[in-house]
Amino acid sequence: MKTYILLLLLCVFSGCAPAAERSFSFPVRNTPEYTSAFQYSAPWEEDIYTTAYAKAEKILPDIREPIKGGVVPHHLVSAHTIAAFFETIQAQHPSTVVIIGPNHFDQGPGLIQSTGRDWKTPFGNVRTNHTVVQALKQAGVLSVHEPTFEQEHSMYSLIPFVRYSLPDTTVVPIVLKEVPGRDHLDKFIAALLPALPKDAVIIASVDFSHYQTVPVAAFHDERTMSIVRNSDFERLSSAEVDSTASLYTLLKLMEAYKTQHIVHEFHTNSAVLAGTREETETTSHYTPYFAFGKPDTERALSILQFGDMMLDRNVQNRYEAHGGPDYLFEAVAGVENRFFRGSDIVTANLEGPFANYRRETSKEIAFRFDPALIPTLQTYQFNQFTLANNHSLDMGRTAFEETKENLSAANIAFYGNQFTVQDDSLLIRETAGKKVAYLGLNDTHNSLSDEKTSELIAHAEAEADITIVNIHWGIEYEPVSHPRQQQLAHSWIDQGVDIIIGHHPHVVQEIEIYKDAPIFYSLGNFIFDQYFSVPTQQSLGVGMTLYDDKISLYVFPLKGEQSQVQHMLFQEGQLFMQDVFDRSRLGAYTFDSNFHLDLPFD
Repeated sequence: MKTYILLLLLCVFSGCAPAAERSFSFPVRNTPEYTSAFQYSAPWEEDIYTTAYAKAEKILPDIREPIKGGVVPHHLVSAHTIAAFFETIQAQHPSTVVIIGPNHFDQGPGLIQSTGRDWKTPFGNVRTNHTVVQALKQAGVLSVHEPTFEQEHSMYSLIPFVRYSLPDTTVVPIVLKEVPGRDHLDKFIAALLPALPKDAVIIASVDFSHYQTVPVAAFHDERTMSIVRNSDFERLSSAEVDSTASLYTLLKLMEAYKTQHIVHEFHTNSAVLAGTREETETTSHYTPYFAFGKPDTERALSILQFGDMMLDRNVQNRYEAHGGPDYLFEAVAGVENRFFRGSDIVTANLEGPFANYRRETSKEIAFRFDPALIPTLQTYQFNQFTLANNHSLDMGRTAFEETKENLSAANIAFYGNQFTVQDDSLLIRETAGKKVAYLGLNDTHNSLSDEKTSELIAHAEAEADITIVNIHWGIEYEPVSHPRQQQLAHSWIDQGVDIIIGHHPHVVQEIEIYKDAPIFYSLGNFIFDQYFSVPTQQSLGVGMTLYDDKISLYVFPLKGEQSQVQHMLFQEGQLFMQDVFDRSRLGAYTFDSNFHLDLPFD
């Protein structure tokens, strides 16, 4: 059964069924506009759907108000949540269901397409609402292209659910290409609204995080679910889903109908459902039910944090030998760069200057990064760095100013200094409606000013919603923090700091929860050339989702191989994290099987 589910997962996602199995047609009726024909809705057997409905009976929500819209997956490994949605709207007897999904294979001539054909399912036939499709075609907002729908699983996977739960309901199938800009979608929405019957239900056929491990998918989904709950159009284009265009269209329609309140939701993941948590390329699913009311007002801010990033010396030699700097990131980025997508802030400790040229220096170890690397960092969504470390001035103070100029020109934020604590050690920026204070400190020169640090913490507490300290400290290659690190961390949390991120020891140190505040004493080497040991090539990525009343934390075990970063495989990651947790002081808290932990925040 497990093998069958995995094969099903693969085929639904990739559209792997042969074309002959997917569709056939024969004439049904002739009108001046259409030569209608039945088209197979899916290559799947009837028992896949009946099994889904049997499972759905156990999770049906008790909802009294009418449902105007929702998101459902087209990934049938979560078929029971699809069945539950259609069973829930059954009592409404909608005359039409609009299904909006991605054009997975970029088929056809138009950005927005529909079909003039009806559908055949294992449970009977489903009619396309030709009146609505024709009205939209005449309005010039879509084209009709039949070959697109013969292989489009965002449509054919869902049509049998319509027939099973809503046998008298017509469908309006819409597929969208993912292109920049929203003008074409706004024109389509404006034409669709008056064309639909008042009782129509709108469904976005959208799968969420792709090609990620379960923990990474869960981290990404927290932000995306918040965007959907908020109708947050500003950040929607960066959501880690397979069709932001479909979500945008649904959310705009819900806004027009004043049905932006989510009354129920499901969240699932293919590997969890299949019992194969070790999978590295999962698909997640989110199914919200929209009813009359306003959207949620809380916006969640997502931060992806890494340790030391050094881009010179043997790191440069390696990426030059392997075709360029993408070599450093492409393995951990995964398919379509999705690991780095879907976070508001992607940040690290920048262990050296982006100087315009290399200077002569008496310093024994002196780094200089080529500013030509900055576009690569932008490709992988890096948009903020701490500069408070013992290598920022390796090329001198003039080169440090060049670093700031080069980062500013790329719209990359920065904060912190090598030797001093001063006003620009503190960066306060508002993202997703939250003001976050980032304080960059360096304790490796024993020059950390307690008085100035406390002054900046007080300022941060007065101005920001949350305060995060990034600190360069500790003893190199030691797996457990020094008492000075612990004393400083506890002192700052006592003063109001909410999260502390440490680096410099070049190995991963323990995690501590002190007064509900997390302390990551050292995240280790994210990108470095210390190939002489295993621990110096291991690191943690930390995913932080900040809510009004909690901090949601994820840790991602990473490793470098000749400076190329990659995710640890499941068993290796489990053993590595268990060792970290054994050294840690978590108090009453425990990271779950997703390496996830919620902490209260006020």
